[in-house]
Amino acid sequence: MKYIFIILFFAWFIPAGAQDAQEIIKKVQSNYKSIKDAKANFSHSSSRNSGSSQSSSGTIYIQKEEKYRIETKGQVIVTDGVTSWSYSIKKKQVIIDNYKSDGNTFSPNKYLFNYPENFYSDLEGSENISDIDCYILKLTPRSKGSVKSAKIWVDKTDYLIRKITINASDGTDTYILKKIALDTGISSSKFSFSPPGDTEVIDLR
Repeated sequence: MKYIFIILFFAWFIPAGAQDAQEIIKKVQSNYKSIKDAKANFSHSSSRNSGSSQSSSGTIYIQKEEKYRIETKGQVIVTDGVTSWSYSIKKKQVIIDNYKSDGNTFSPNKYLFNYPENFYSDLEGSENISDIDCYILKLTPRSKGSVKSAKIWVDKTDYLIRKITINASDGTDTYILKKIALDTGISSSKFSFSPPGDTEVIDLR
């Protein structure tokens, strides 16, 4: 389906496409500019170049700046923008490290709030996601790194991001966001992690 959108884009909308993409970005930025936090249910699917694939679902919490928490049945990933925790529920193991952020490191905040600064954007077309009509924006990194390209599906009515696909050097990840709630007053304590007493702690800081 994406190839059909690409063909239509180049056939009909080359002159207007770039301008349309910038207008969409401005509306998304305006919408998210005043947002302090966000919560959403998500589904995640990934396929690696090695041939393996997996899927999961859970809840994501976001707070400016660079704070997020991702909860699934098997894992909890948390950062407060300084320290990151990756907790495996099955292994009862947590890996603690310094949070690293650069132009190609994936973080929800970057794609929701800052992607225009780190990527070139082009309008590819539109698609219905979970009964919501969305624009498709293709993102190309401004600098080389592990992320090769990405796509974002933007709600045409509310200008919220509903789907993200990231193509990296080791494979592809896709996130679909549902039940998005904005400015619910998420506590800052949500973005730190205290492992249970029987947890193996691996501290890489």
